[in-house]
Amino acid sequence: MADMQGTITNIASVSCSVDTAEGVYKCTARRRLTDSDTGETKPLAVGDRVKLELTGAGEGVVTEVLPRRTKLSRAQPRDHRTEHVIVANVDQVLIVSSVRRPPLRVGLIDRYIIAAEAEGLEPIICINKIDLAQPGDEHETVSQLYRELGFSVLFTSATEDVGIESLRGVLRDKSTVLAGHSGVGKSSLINALQPGLELKIAPIGWRGTHCTSSVSLLKLDGGGYVVDTPGIREFGLWDIERRDVAQFFPRIWELSRECHMPDCTHVHEPECAVKAAVESGELPRLRYKSYVEIMESIERWEEPRRTDVDRPHEQVSQSKRRLSRRTRKQGLRRRWQEDLEEPQ
Repeated sequence: MADMQGTITNIASVSCSVDTAEGVYKCTARRRLTDSDTGETKPLAVGDRVKLELTGAGEGVVTEVLPRRTKLSRAQPRDHRTEHVIVANVDQVLIVSSVRRPPLRVGLIDRYIIAAEAEGLEPIICINKIDLAQPGDEHETVSQLYRELGFSVLFTSATEDVGIESLRGVLRDKSTVLAGHSGVGKSSLINALQPGLELKIAPIGWRGTHCTSSVSLLKLDGGGYVVDTPGIREFGLWDIERRDVAQFFPRIWELSRECHMPDCTHVHEPECAVKAAVESGELPRLRYKSYVEIMESIERWEEPRRTDVDRPHEQVSQSKRRLSRRTRKQGLRRRWQEDLEEPQ
């Protein structure tokens, strides 16, 4: 029988579920795929388009991974030189945080924004559990900060059905990965969007609680797909060097032109325009703190290998990695410049 094509919707240990036009098949993978020398922890990812051969009723074997359109990756927690592809072929990242229980973490939001923009994905910020908000909580300040930067920000409550219709509209006809800290309510939001899915959820607690144990691609009745992911406690940036970080903070990038030192990192150098802007109140301290924490978290190691979106199972040459990074920077610079020149 000729090869069929489908999309990986779930991966469990040595097998995966592949959704095809003929139905869902439980598949294993050719050894040459699982043993691929690409710098990835798992060469197969949920969302991958693959070719498969049928081996029996409802069973098959994945023979080839088709070129990836996009991906969301992070550095492997135990080895930051290894890439962990969370999901492939999505359009946008819904960065889910909570007002409290667990508390709102701006630093994690910024990490997801960087990971999304580095791979051409649209970041959307969702502040969940808005029903738990109390006077003095910083969610209003945080939302205003990101809206002024041009990001979409949603307030939701899965338990009180707040903002669910707006969220449904944002997800319609798109492929979206929900990402965030453990316990922020990603599965609860999906259940509110489509109750029939009945994803497992945990009681509200102060500490992030793992409930979702694997990445799953789910189809929405109203159009589009969502990818539910396990919560994380840390998110290491993949293939981002210290010199790259400022380009994802537009105001810091703009102010850096005025720094006394041409290679200023804006952390410890004297006569730094960025630090001066923080002291004067021109640059939000919350934003600068997030920048510094990200800078300090990126170790000075040998440049990691980076897998190619178009050819996920071939190691990319160093020159091509540099070209990819330059192109990404140029695109971001153009975008920030257009924003600065746009009449108010």
